[in-house]
Order: sequence, then C-alpha cells, then structure tokens
Amino acid sequence: TSEKKVKDVNDSQTGSATGWQDSADYDIGDRVPFQLKATIAQDYANYKVYKLTFHDKEDAGLTFDSSSVKVYVDGTEITTGFSIDENPTDGDTFDVVFADLKTINSVHAGSQITVEYESVLNSNAMVGSTGNKNTMHVTYSNNPNDEQGGENGKTPDDTVIVFTYKVVVNKVTKNPDYDPEDEDSEEYISLKGAGFTLYKKNASGTYVAVSGEIKGNDMTTFTFSGLDDGDYKLSETTTPAGYNTISDIEFTITAEHEINSDNPALTSLNGNVSSGVITFTPNTSDGSLTTDVINQKGSTLPSTGGMGTTLFYIIGGVLVVGAAVLLIVKRRMSVEK
Repeated sequence: TSEKKVKDVNDSQTGSATGWQDSADYDIGDRVPFQLKATIAQDYANYKVYKLTFHDKEDAGLTFDSSSVKVYVDGTEITTGFSIDENPTDGDTFDVVFADLKTINSVHAGSQITVEYESVLNSNAMVGSTGNKNTMHVTYSNNPNDEQGGENGKTPDDTVIVFTYKVVVNKVTKNPDYDPEDEDSEEYISLKGAGFTLYKKNASGTYVAVSGEIKGNDMTTFTFSGLDDGDYKLSETTTPAGYNTISDIEFTITAEHEINSDNPALTSLNGNVSSGVITFTPNTSDGSLTTDVINQKGSTLPSTGGMGTTLFYIIGGVLVVGAAVLLIVKRRMSVEK
C-alpha cells in the first residue's frame, strides 16, 4: 500500500504546522513539505529480489528540490540503497528507486518506507480552487518466483493539493454626478494614480512586504496574487493628487479545505478586517478576495494630539512671544521719546 501527504503552515503564527494531511495552502515562494509512504507486503521474505519505486508527478506550479529528499525505514533515516531519478522516462517529475530492498537489512515484511522532501510553490501556481496537484503511486515486485524482480504491481494514485489565493483592490472615489434616484447612476467611480504595498505579518509579529509597490498612472485595480492564509496589512503608498491617503488596513485571510479526501476541495475563503473600513467579497473558484478602497477629496488635517497640532502650538507660542517683545520695544521707544 502507499499514500501521499502534505503539511500546512501559517507563517503568521508560531508553531502552526499541522500533521500530514491531504491539502494545504502556501504563499508563492514558500517551501512545501511532502511525504510519500509505502508499506511492504507480508510475503516479503519469499522474495529473492524486491524492487520498489516511488513515482511522483507535480503540477507546473511546484518545483521539486532533490537536495531536500530524506528516506526512512520504519522511522530511521537511511542514506544508501536508493537513487533519485530527476528525469524519468515515464512522465513523472521524479522517481525514488530501490533497485533491491533485500540489500537493506532493516527492511522486513510490513516495514514502512518513507520519503520526505520539499518543493517550492512557484510563479506558475494555479490560484483558487483548482489548486496545485501532486500525485504519486508505487510500483513493486509482486512475483516471489521471479528472481529478477521484473514483474510489478502498482498501487492506486494518491493526490494532495496545495492552494493559494489573491487579493484584488479596486481604487474608487465618490461620483460627483451620482443621482440616488437614477438606478443607472453609479455612486463610486474608478480612480487613477494610486499605489499599494501589501505586507504580511511573520511569526515574530513583524510586517514584511509581500512584494514591491504596485502602481501605474492608469491603474485602478491592484492584484496581489499567490497568498497563503495569515495576517496582512495594506498600505496606500502612493496617493492620487488632491485626495486624502487612506489609513492602513489590517486583515486576516482564512481558508478551509478538506484535509482527508481523495480529491481535496477548497470549501471557504474569507478576509476578516481588523482595522480600516473595507469589505472583502470572496470567490473560492478563482481564489480571490476583492474589495473597493475609497479615497476622499481634500487634504487631511493633522490629527488631534499628533505632531501637526504640536507644531501649531509651537508656532502659536513663538508668535505670542514675538508680539510681547514687539510691544515692550514699542513702549520703551515711546518712553524714550
């Protein structure tokens, strides 16, 4: 028998790694841990030669790292007795080949052979419910009378899926020509000239930029693609001329997906806002969380108690002192006359 599993990790939380399961979600660029496992037949002792091969096939959104491969027999790591074929002729991404398990003394009937490795979720990753599939099966010797071990059985395919998501920001402003009595009149219209930077909170509580600022003179829609669940902050780092800069928006992406399934599905996706005034509309099919960010015309006055009001107090104090000095000087001049 054989099975394939994946672990899930939330970068924004310490100690959030799950056990081995059938689905996970990650950011593009993250390293994704996988596990392959095979249980050896009960009549293993009857074989003179016992071949075993793990066949692993990844979607284009996953990049296999051969240097990360570790192999275990009943939980104990081994470093010999197998090879890694990174260019197999069977269409797989890679194969882990045991030419003859009989050369590994620790293997016996019922032993579990485990392969663990990592792949990187890359820029070709599918966003949304389609996910990024990783499928495996095992071929093995199944005729103890075949001294060459050439007759093979095959286990059923087992698939795990890695999901990733995107945030879509539409920049809008109040329509000056809006007529609430006209059903065709739009209350908000697109606004050009903005730029946004998205940050993700790491396990130590620090916000780190997901990418550089996204902006363009004619851009009104800003898409941040390839996101995991976790805590985020959206900052308007370029503000359209004549408009107020919005306050930073903090939110959490949450998602649920089947963790024990032959064909895991993405079942829910949400963006929960903790600061700022926006509302996300989720779409599990394309993995999107979409929101409108509204800019108001005008210049923002310094906030009460902020540096702006302090500056006003300082300037006012200087003017008062200056006026007093001027008054004293004038009086002295009058007395001298």
